[in-house]
Amino acid sequence: MSIFSGSSVGSNGLVGTLPTAATGLFSVLPDAAAARGLQSAARASAAVARDKAIDLDARSIEAKARSAKREAQNLGRITNKLNRAVKTIEKALDRLTEIKTNISDMRRQVVTASDASVSIDERRVFGDRFDRFLGDLNIRIKGAGFLGTNIIGTSIRDDFDPDQISYQIKPDSPASKTLQGIFSQSDFFITDGSGDDYYPDIYGSILTKFPNPAAEDGKVVYHDDTVNYNTDTGEISLTHIGEGTPYLQGTLARKGLGILFSFLYNNFEDDSSLETALSDVDAASSTLRFNIGFLEGELAKVRSAQTLVEGKIRERFDFAAGVEAKAMAEKHRAAIVEQRQDLLFQSTVQNTLAFNSQGGALTLTSPSVFDLSI
Repeated sequence: MSIFSGSSVGSNGLVGTLPTAATGLFSVLPDAAAARGLQSAARASAAVARDKAIDLDARSIEAKARSAKREAQNLGRITNKLNRAVKTIEKALDRLTEIKTNISDMRRQVVTASDASVSIDERRVFGDRFDRFLGDLNIRIKGAGFLGTNIIGTSIRDDFDPDQISYQIKPDSPASKTLQGIFSQSDFFITDGSGDDYYPDIYGSILTKFPNPAAEDGKVVYHDDTVNYNTDTGEISLTHIGEGTPYLQGTLARKGLGILFSFLYNNFEDDSSLETALSDVDAASSTLRFNIGFLEGELAKVRSAQTLVEGKIRERFDFAAGVEAKAMAEKHRAAIVEQRQDLLFQSTVQNTLAFNSQGGALTLTSPSVFDLSI
């Protein structure tokens, strides 16, 4: 419809309905003030349409950005477990690498004690050193936990199942991957005829019942005790010198690396016992290499998952930043367009409209001045 309806008589005597076309409208405008009024109306109408379009587009962009950030935050929740899993495995591997030195030192004690020139008393000294290295090995493994999670050792005497770690790759999936720990201490216990279990202390000199609600004293093991131990069946008896009845008798069960204390290798006093000790140490070294290889493989899996998730997080945050930057660019562009429209309208009013010498109608020099494309 036309902006003005009905007939009117202008100061110039023009009568009729005002046309809607830009050129016709300006051709009948009486003065520049009327042109500026049309300019304001057109600009306001364009601003309303533009603001609606910008608002709709902004809401769409904001929704996309929020969705991307939400996905990144969901992924962020599982990175904590992945990071903890990596640190836990790395700590365990460091300790396993450290105890390679302990095993090497124990082997050296056995080999040195095997020399024919070494006396019985000296062999016992090498046996004591052997026990200290074994105790230090167990101390290192017991302290291999990261934030309370130890996947290669335990601190409770009757528990030989290390902790496990679980982690996710997908934030909203119930499925998770679990790494079960692998016991890498070298421990044992003796179960007597009553079913009670006795465990060695850290250096193997005392055997204590566990659990021990009555706080009974442990059984001290001396160098001159008689030890009968069958490595095939595990049957064992320990008797103090001068006594006819064993102070402990039962079945021995090995755990972890399987190295025993020197009193179970006859204090290194005979070649046969030394050969058994050397065989156990070499077997433990092989087990240790397997445990290290196993954990290295698990660490590679967790690191791969960690890299994947971190990449997805960066991708979602980068996407959110990109769409937000695009929104800002669109708003900036709209502001520039509005400014240019205003300048073009002002130029149209001031430079392209002219009155005739009799005060006649305004005319446009060219309709194309309203082409506002940029």
